[in-house]
Amino acid sequence: MSSLQKTIAILNTFSPNEPELTAAAIAEKLCIPIPTIYRILASLTKAGLLEKKPGTGTYVIGRTLYTLGSLYLSTTDLYQAAEPVLQTVNDITGEVTNLSILDDKGNITMLLREESKHPLRHVVHVGSSAPAYTRASGKALLSALTDEEIDRLYPEEKIKQVTSKTVATRTELKSELEQAREKGFAYNSEQAFEGIEAVASVVRNARGNVIAAMAISTPVVRMNETRRKKFASLVQMGAGLISYRLGYQDKTQPIEKVDELYVWWQQSEPVEISQTDVDLNTRESGSGGTPEKQLT
Repeated sequence: MSSLQKTIAILNTFSPNEPELTAAAIAEKLCIPIPTIYRILASLTKAGLLEKKPGTGTYVIGRTLYTLGSLYLSTTDLYQAAEPVLQTVNDITGEVTNLSILDDKGNITMLLREESKHPLRHVVHVGSSAPAYTRASGKALLSALTDEEIDRLYPEEKIKQVTSKTVATRTELKSELEQAREKGFAYNSEQAFEGIEAVASVVRNARGNVIAAMAISTPVVRMNETRRKKFASLVQMGAGLISYRLGYQDKTQPIEKVDELYVWWQQSEPVEISQTDVDLNTRESGSGGTPEKQLT
C-alpha cells in the first residue's frame, strides 16, 4: 500500500461504533507494521486530522477533519435547499439564476447556475471566480460586512475597474453597499459585463449568518423598469425561501414553498414589454432561432 492509501485506510478505521482507537488496534485491523502506524498517526495528529487523548493512548477524529466534514454537510444542505428555488425562478423569468459564495479575499465563486432560456445570453461557468465588487451577488454578500471589514478587503481608495461602469472607489462601493442593506437587494448594471445587469439578495443559514447570495441576471435589452422591480422582489423571495429551507426563521418571509413563487408571479402586476423587448424576442424566435450574438 502507498503512504496515501495507508493514511486513508487509517482514517476509515474510525466509525460511530469505534470513535476511539489505539495505534495497536489500528495496526491489527489493517495488518500494517506498528512503526508505520505511529509515523502516519504522528503526521495526522500534527495536521489536526486526528487528536491523541491525554492519558489514554487512544486517537479520535481531530478538529480539522470535523471542520471539513461540517463544510461538506453545510454545502450539501445549501445545494439541496437552493437548487429547486433557482430552477423555479429560472423557469418563471427565463433568465439566468445563480448562487455564489464569498471568500476571505473579496472574491465570489459561483456554486450553482441555471442557464437562460433565451438564445441571447451571457456565459459564466460554475466554479468561476470574480472580484465581489463587480457582481450583484458579490455586492449583496459584501453588504453583510462591516465598514471595517470592507476597509481590510480594499485598503486603497481606488478600485480596479473591469468595465467603464464598475465602481472606481471604495467610497462609491460603500455607498452602493449601504443601499443594498436598506433595500434588501444589490443591483448591478454593466459593472461586470457590458450589456448585462443583475440583481441579488443574500441567503442565511439557520443561525442567521449570511452564507451565499442568489442572483438573477439578464441582458439590458430585455430589461425595463417594471421587470427590474419584479426581479428585485422575486430574488428577495427566492433567497428568503432558500434561507427558510436551511432553517432560518424570518417572520417577514411571505412564502414557504417553491410552488408559491409561481403563484406570486402570476398574481403580481403584469410585466410591461417595451418595443425593444418585442424586437429582440422577434429576432430570437425567428427562423432558426439564431441569436445576434452571445455575450461572454
